[in-house]
Amino acid sequence: MDDFPARVLLTLRRFIGTPLPGTDYYIRAAHRTGSDRFRVHLASSTVDPLLVDLPERWPDGQQIGDWWYVGALRHVAQRALAEDLSHTRSDEGLRVVDIAGLEAAGLLTRKSEVTAQDALDYVIADLVGDLLWHGAAASAAPGLYHLVGFNLRTPAVLRVYPTCDYGTVGVDVALYDDDTRQLRNVGWWASAKLMAVLNPDDRETLPAHRVDEAADPLCDAVYDLPGWA
Repeated sequence: MDDFPARVLLTLRRFIGTPLPGTDYYIRAAHRTGSDRFRVHLASSTVDPLLVDLPERWPDGQQIGDWWYVGALRHVAQRALAEDLSHTRSDEGLRVVDIAGLEAAGLLTRKSEVTAQDALDYVIADLVGDLLWHGAAASAAPGLYHLVGFNLRTPAVLRVYPTCDYGTVGVDVALYDDDTRQLRNVGWWASAKLMAVLNPDDRETLPAHRVDEAADPLCDAVYDLPGWA
């Protein structure tokens, strides 16, 4: 079954009620317009609406990653406010922008853009077993843990609170890659790291990272894993 429409909807859903950063545009409608194309209707209370066409593949046949659309829509919305977009018109007279055309004109890079907010949103979605990543609900590994909270302690370190065999623990993970010093790409599978350290057959890895002097009223113990996870 073709899951392209579902993947696009799940990826872009947070902008249904929240404007794209730096703009007044939010997603009012989104639907399939062909066998490999999706149209997003961006609406605003202050400027004219905008239709954005999202192809599933580039002209050379390369698959477009879902998360690329997030950054691309941000740039399209910002350019639209500055009236810096070439466009056609729909039958209803609305502006229509083709994202593939912008990329071909050199106005958009094919590299996915990840912000700190994207990274945080992704990690939480991953750990709770979001449909976008797992096709399940409540937890990525319901027999192992359930996520009950999170706290972005610094721009680079996120503390997540899973309830597991150890009780409710605070596990610090890094949002930045140690080697590149850049935000981790969306898709680095935080859940896989958490499942590894909570593995009931491994009673050494997690305890080795316990921070005995840490006091956090939200959990029974704190484990420092930015360098490991």
